[in-house]
Amino acid sequence: MKNLLLFFILNLALHFNFLTLPPSGTHVWRQCNTLAMARNYSEEGMNILEPKIDRRNNTDGITGSHFPLYEWCVAALSKVFGFSDTLPRILNLLIFTFGIFAFYQLLMRFNVPSFLALGGGFLLLSVPELYYHSINAMPDILALTMALWATVCWLDWQRDNQILKLILALVFSIGAGLIKFQFLMLPLATLVFISFNFKSLLKNAILWMFIAMPVVAWYAYALTLTKANNLKEFGLWIEPISNVLKWETFLGNISMDAPEVLFGWPLFLVFLFLVFKTIRTWKLTRNAWFILAWLGMFICFYVVAIERMKNHTYYFMPLLPLLILIVVLLMQRVRISPRLLMVLVILNFTWALVRIIPSRWSTSKRQIPAEFANYSLRQQFNKVIPINSKCVVGPDISGCIFFYFTHTKGYSFEFVDELVKIKQDNIDIDNMRAAGIQYLIIKDGSLLIPYLRAIQLKRKLKTIGSFEIWEL
Repeated sequence: MKNLLLFFILNLALHFNFLTLPPSGTHVWRQCNTLAMARNYSEEGMNILEPKIDRRNNTDGITGSHFPLYEWCVAALSKVFGFSDTLPRILNLLIFTFGIFAFYQLLMRFNVPSFLALGGGFLLLSVPELYYHSINAMPDILALTMALWATVCWLDWQRDNQILKLILALVFSIGAGLIKFQFLMLPLATLVFISFNFKSLLKNAILWMFIAMPVVAWYAYALTLTKANNLKEFGLWIEPISNVLKWETFLGNISMDAPEVLFGWPLFLVFLFLVFKTIRTWKLTRNAWFILAWLGMFICFYVVAIERMKNHTYYFMPLLPLLILIVVLLMQRVRISPRLLMVLVILNFTWALVRIIPSRWSTSKRQIPAEFANYSLRQQFNKVIPINSKCVVGPDISGCIFFYFTHTKGYSFEFVDELVKIKQDNIDIDNMRAAGIQYLIIKDGSLLIPYLRAIQLKRKLKTIGSFEIWEL
């Protein structure tokens, strides 16, 4: 427990100044969708089987998604503490602290010296991608933490056959798979440690079928929800891309993403050095087969999901603990000293801070309008229009950022001319009025000038910074 407290203190110290930030930075749209779903649970009902989004058009907003356990937990906590930007950040900080501790426990099961296992936990937090996302409102951190604990519990059960460890392994595996199915590759890799006889293989096959059934059932159900309201907010499918784009994605992941955010330059260079120094002494031990099984499953996932890998580096999250595991095992082989390990930890944390803070959390890089970063300005929107009003908002390519910050629901547009395109002899804005849309929220009201006659707005209610609020 002393090490758990140490991980918490370090995690808190490194993130303390950013816990009150609104959703911001890379993938802010994903954070807003997550938080909107959580807020809709708290305001419209806690039925976990009915995830709702804000860009709902003329529907009730229910759509298919990953299993929304994280969003439901945020909603449940918000009923006690109130909904805020800070609450999910603190929750994620706590979740990932337990994730780091699970990784420390995993290293200990590989007979890594305690100082090296502790350093491995620090290195996991120092990975820029995890340093950034570990306090963002995204479900992947919960899936990663559950997958790490599932892996630890499977190893323990295979060693001592305790029923409690098996139950925990099943619960954590199912939870990780429901939230994001790709995280099942972590505990699944532990199968290399079982006895390869008929009885053991049959028993494990039955257990993993038990895990797969609820995961498959949920995603089948999620696809039916998506189809019912035609709200394709969450991509539960992969879009095909050209071979040229696949090659560009691969090269970008290797040349830029790997050293910058998936390792951090100091750790990446040390990784290359350790590989070069030890490659002649590698042997196919059970530990090596575990690593190869994990890596092989990720490669299969990468090939299938390569369309997501160009601009969504958080899809590499299931791989990141494996990278640190490899580094730690190679350090053990070369017998790195505690002093050198601490120097590497400090250097990689320094890189993570330099790489993430200016580019994602500084005022000019938050990737949200300045009006939304200012809490008092955000409050003005709901002084003019009631919370959860039916609105049309834009221009917003994300379809969720403007809704989340203005606490509204309805239609969104990317280009103003979408409001006046002909559909079945009615302009879109007329269809929206018929659906109960009451207000238009637009960033840069000058965009409306060529379309004022066609749209026939009633009156402008308020200007808030660069935003205008109109009554339809």
